[in-house]
Amino acid sequence: MTQSAASQSVQHLEDFLSVQLIDRTKRPFVLTAEGQKFYDGLSGVLRQFDSLVDEVRMGDTSSGEEVTGHVVVASIYSIGLSYMPTLEEKFQKNCPSASFAYQLAHPHEVYRMVEQGTVDFGMVSYPDQNHPSLLTTLWRHEPMILVASPRHRLSTLGRISPEALSQVGLVAFASNLRIRQEIDKELRNLGVTMRVVVELDNIDSVKHAAIVNSGVAFLPMLTVQSELASGSLKRIQCDRLELTRPLGIIQRREVTLSRAARSFMDIVMKNRVWDQENAKPPEDGKSMEADVAQSELSTPEKSS
Repeated sequence: MTQSAASQSVQHLEDFLSVQLIDRTKRPFVLTAEGQKFYDGLSGVLRQFDSLVDEVRMGDTSSGEEVTGHVVVASIYSIGLSYMPTLEEKFQKNCPSASFAYQLAHPHEVYRMVEQGTVDFGMVSYPDQNHPSLLTTLWRHEPMILVASPRHRLSTLGRISPEALSQVGLVAFASNLRIRQEIDKELRNLGVTMRVVVELDNIDSVKHAAIVNSGVAFLPMLTVQSELASGSLKRIQCDRLELTRPLGIIQRREVTLSRAARSFMDIVMKNRVWDQENAKPPEDGKSMEADVAQSELSTPEKSS
């Protein structure tokens, strides 16, 4: 559309709704609160409309027709950075005529985008399986490991017992985060009380604090593979420590996904690992890249 035609369309819409949708006093233009609400609501409606058109035109996915359309997925940062590039590559290879985009956000924002229908589905950790309006599908249990700076005293001890962690400084996640609550639960099960030196609200900050030797940290294995490879962090082996982080997919109930979205979800679900043996992190000295490539994005037939 030309700029004048777009401006006229927006003006007609504002007249129809009797509200201002765009704040024109700012550069670049931004949506007003009413405009954002209307945009979010219509995004879900139009996405469902496109899905319906796709189903009517193409029929069943077994028809052999090429998958087309656009897929938008929201995910938490750690999933987006660790998994999404490889999944996107697989999707583009399998469905070259479809397009794909993903948005990274904090967990509550991922839930909001899924609820409002602005994305096809979301990928989160510790998915809420009792959510009233969302359907949850467990994807995988991601191993978490204990890491520290190579300068930390525990890094020189080799394998340790849980008792060695008592009163050791812990770079912790914020107490309101589910990952922190699960770590605290695991430590209680081991009968260990650690000394929290700092609380942070994201994986990158926790990782950086551990690198500068603020303390030890519990982190998902994939998020620290480059630091382990470079030597800026070292994995600490601890007896009886078996901590994993469940990852899952959330989508709106009773909403049909487009063929393109279903195709991407199918790729995601085929690339999962449920068995505990494959979920264990590799030993130091093994190739992290090779083990991750094998365990994270393989397609076993096993199920939980």
